[in-house]
Amino acid sequence: MIFRSRGQDGRPRPEIALELRDLGEWERLMSESPHLRDRTYIESAAGAVVGTGAVEPLTNTAIEPGALQLSDNLREGLEYRLINSRMRAVLLSLQWALAEKNWSDAKIYAAEAVTPFALRLRGIFAKFIGSEYTDSDEQKRELYPIPCEDLQQLSFPSDIFDVVTTNEVLEHVPSIDAALTEICRVLRPGGWHVGTAPFAMGQYESVRKAQLADGQVSFLMEPEYHGNPVDEKGALVFEVPGWDILDRARRAGFRDAFVRYIVSSKHACFSSDAGGIFVFCFQK
Repeated sequence: MIFRSRGQDGRPRPEIALELRDLGEWERLMSESPHLRDRTYIESAAGAVVGTGAVEPLTNTAIEPGALQLSDNLREGLEYRLINSRMRAVLLSLQWALAEKNWSDAKIYAAEAVTPFALRLRGIFAKFIGSEYTDSDEQKRELYPIPCEDLQQLSFPSDIFDVVTTNEVLEHVPSIDAALTEICRVLRPGGWHVGTAPFAMGQYESVRKAQLADGQVSFLMEPEYHGNPVDEKGALVFEVPGWDILDRARRAGFRDAFVRYIVSSKHACFSSDAGGIFVFCFQK
């Protein structure tokens, strides 16, 4: 679905939600719609939303005009009640994934527990569980009763969750393939993985930055660390997924795998470098 319009002020009001299944589809979209990579166009669209307000997906909370603020990084900006543009795209994808599910019965697992995103889900779903990761006994004790889980070896039973969401997490897992296999295992048939990670959108191959072997980390590129809510030292980036993540998800057991590309004026979902947000959607 692609919808382009302009408001009375002449600013663009794009509304886009596309399921992309390979690099070729992304390249065709960019060839047909080059304005989506035009920073001026996207900033104008985001600026219009700042002036008119938006709606938070899943909760249907009204975001009042002027409550959002523009920033140089739209993907991680446009924050409202600690939920940013990227997170709203994930909330919207969760809303789609659960369209036919009674939310009071929906079982949701998030690979995060102390973040604003996890707290938002905890306030919506009675059967929500979030976890953090640490290998430090001291940190585990400090986090208790929050569970600590390794995505490569989850403690949950098989075929139990309706949705598993991982947001800016997969890039920090030593083996994305092991994590995808475990996520698929704990999802019920028909269940969804929904989430984001930094994305090498212009190439098929993922970018391997570090690897773990025999308990030792070796660096293949300059070490890169991202913020970690439970460790001030940050979290090491092992791999940045490319379009091969979709084939790897299918090999892990998912029957369908695509990237949902979202540009939304209604929900204030934009990205400075790609126009919209890439959300990984894998169905068991």
